[in-house]
Amino acid sequence: MRHLIAAWLAMWCMTAWAAPLELVIATNEYPPYISTDPRQSFISELFDRIGKDMGVKFTFRFMPWKRCLVLLDARDVWAAVPFVVTPERLERYLLSDTLYARRAKFFYYDQPGRSWPGGYKDLAELRQFKIGGVAGYWYEDLFKAGGIALDLANNDQTNFRKLQVARFDLAIADENVGNYIIRTEFTQQSGGFHSLDTPYYRSENVMLVNRSPANAELLAKFNRVLDNLRRSGAYDDIVSRRKLVLLPVGS
Repeated sequence: MRHLIAAWLAMWCMTAWAAPLELVIATNEYPPYISTDPRQSFISELFDRIGKDMGVKFTFRFMPWKRCLVLLDARDVWAAVPFVVTPERLERYLLSDTLYARRAKFFYYDQPGRSWPGGYKDLAELRQFKIGGVAGYWYEDLFKAGGIALDLANNDQTNFRKLQVARFDLAIADENVGNYIIRTEFTQQSGGFHSLDTPYYRSENVMLVNRSPANAELLAKFNRVLDNLRRSGAYDDIVSRRKLVLLPVGS
């Protein structure tokens, strides 16, 4: 009996002190949503809370967006985040519940003698303006289908620099990302930036996970914890403290 008790205690100690399961997630710099700087990383804080309740550790690996999906497909990472929902992704991956819902807006910078509309009813009304965007972003095909050519940059920061020196009239960007760039990179000129009243696009961002029974079980637990954080108010506390403008999920 003593041997059995000793064996049980040894097993208990090994279990109690075992390191939590580590789940590696592919992502890219996209403050204020995700960043190596925790002060500008909403998702990092949210996932830390979720991981504690799940008993797992989430580790983020930063890389270009396209490589995130390459490593996900190769199963070199557990998940990729954040991504918008598309029919192809619904078919190919397991998708988490919505992490956050956001909107894109058209930003402009004051120019002498120029005026911009407060809003618009149809995208075609903006054809008179030169519009800047980022190559490879979700809206590129939508503009192309609408017959509107975009002046494309490699990233949002470059896009806003071009906007500020009047390379074009409007820049399309996620509302929180645009506000973050204006606040951090244009501190002296921030008062000259504005946005049209009419949002361009609403999207709900999720986490992508490869299909497998084990992943489905983990993801179901992830979603339950995320829902609990929303119901308890902890999710809104994080959003409020980080001064993000997010939309109600499912609205």
